[in-house]
Amino acid sequence: MQIKGVIFDFDGTLVNLSIPFKKIKEKILKEAKKRNLKFKENLPILELLDYIKRKNGKKGKIFFFLGHRILKEEEIKASKRTYPKYHVLKTLKNLKKNNIKIGIITRNCRESVENVIRKFSIHYDVLLTRDDVKKVKPDVYHIKKCLKLLKLKKNEVIIVGDHPFDIRCGKKIGIKSVGIRSSYIKDELFYKEGSDFLFDRIEDIEFLIGLKSFKPGKLPNRFLTYLLEKYTDKDKNVIFGSKIGTDCAIFKTKTKTIFSKTDPITLTSKDIGFYLVNINVNDIVVMGGVPTYFLCTLLFPENTKFYEIEDVFLQISNECKKFNIKWIGGHTEIISGIKNPFAIGFLIGERIKKLEFSEIKIGDRVFLVKQIGIEATSILVREKYLYLKKYFSENYLNRIKNSIKNPGISVFREGVILWENLKVKCMHDPTEGGISTGLYELSENKNIGLLIDIKKLIFYSPVLKLCKIFKLNPLGIISSGCIIGIIDKKDEKKFFKFCRSKNIKGEIIGEVIEEKGVYYLKNGKKFPFPRFDRDEINKIL
Repeated sequence: MQIKGVIFDFDGTLVNLSIPFKKIKEKILKEAKKRNLKFKENLPILELLDYIKRKNGKKGKIFFFLGHRILKEEEIKASKRTYPKYHVLKTLKNLKKNNIKIGIITRNCRESVENVIRKFSIHYDVLLTRDDVKKVKPDVYHIKKCLKLLKLKKNEVIIVGDHPFDIRCGKKIGIKSVGIRSSYIKDELFYKEGSDFLFDRIEDIEFLIGLKSFKPGKLPNRFLTYLLEKYTDKDKNVIFGSKIGTDCAIFKTKTKTIFSKTDPITLTSKDIGFYLVNINVNDIVVMGGVPTYFLCTLLFPENTKFYEIEDVFLQISNECKKFNIKWIGGHTEIISGIKNPFAIGFLIGERIKKLEFSEIKIGDRVFLVKQIGIEATSILVREKYLYLKKYFSENYLNRIKNSIKNPGISVFREGVILWENLKVKCMHDPTEGGISTGLYELSENKNIGLLIDIKKLIFYSPVLKLCKIFKLNPLGIISSGCIIGIIDKKDEKKFFKFCRSKNIKGEIIGEVIEEKGVYYLKNGKKFPFPRFDRDEINKIL
């Protein structure tokens, strides 16, 4: 259903949160204590005043008006220092321009809200403050009245807010809900209320409405998560299903545990068969499986020569033989409208051994095996070879162009022996979006927090040189060829000893923490780890 309207919260969503709610509540409680009134401290201000009114007879009714006067005075004072949040005015203008109706529902008084709206010419079609409704959100009356005035159905709107109240209000009535991240409310509180989306920026709602299109690269996690949760199936036989950070699906049949993976190759056309098999193998292995059967779809542009097609078949055949995989079928087609070949693989596997996924605990160690940026190095050199001859010798370029094979993007060997020799709790294969996206996917998948020491990250040295030339951030560049994972704190020494004995590059790069998300330390302070909406390599390809 096409979205025809957006219902916004006001404070903290459209404008900065300037009202000192904590101070106001303390003032109201102080006055209530003076009068020996019954109250509940843990209630929000409006619910607190209603409680006092109901539980204290005539004295409570008198105090109800006093409390509201205190609240209104502070709200009006705060409105003088209130201003729209970044990009809000532009977003509202875009909605208005495209005939998307705008509703605002707020627990604030009308006078304070109108002061800000007039001052900054904030666009809206319907404004409902607490002065305009019998019951305020999270009661559904507030949102029902807004829908009626907007003349829209519940499946034609989304609700956007920075507080779980907004999400609760929307979910009660069955409206798609969007949380806006803030520093004062934890992400899990939004998800607990059933938030469909959680955005860092209000302008991202334009994707939902169809005013913005996606750039090349992976569909951003915040949109993919919604689609996977809503439309994919789960049952008792699915051990690991569709979820961000799950490298392959694992399910049970009557006799076996099956590992399955499908992945395309889109960023490069050279050695596409080699990439296709290895990328899919990596995802099976890091989940604890060994690959067995392979199918693929190969799409070639018009005017492709037969020998070019045969070369791709040869690459796939050679790589399958290397891993003892049976290539059993697929589909091949010449199609119009594409410039480069596309390949999509589907791989089946079986367990390496009996898997025992231990519980992840705070203090567990995050490890990195092999180097970040191996895949990106090869792609950049292959696609920008002539340009890079200005900076490097041909011998050097030819050597690092072959980085997909040496040091190699395969993690088959490392993955198998890690599962077989250490008590690994989980592993993940950072690909598109690089080490940053890989860490965030791991955090989201396991519902954990990660604190990363950026200085401990192991980069393939050529990728740092190339990123400097092309002004790319190596933290967000495609990085097949490395593994991140989690082991118990007590196994840290064993990990280092094992890596040395097997001649594997390995490092402990961080630890599991209580606060959800991915962070790093700088000058003793904790900051969110850099995030990337799309792979850095897409900037130049």
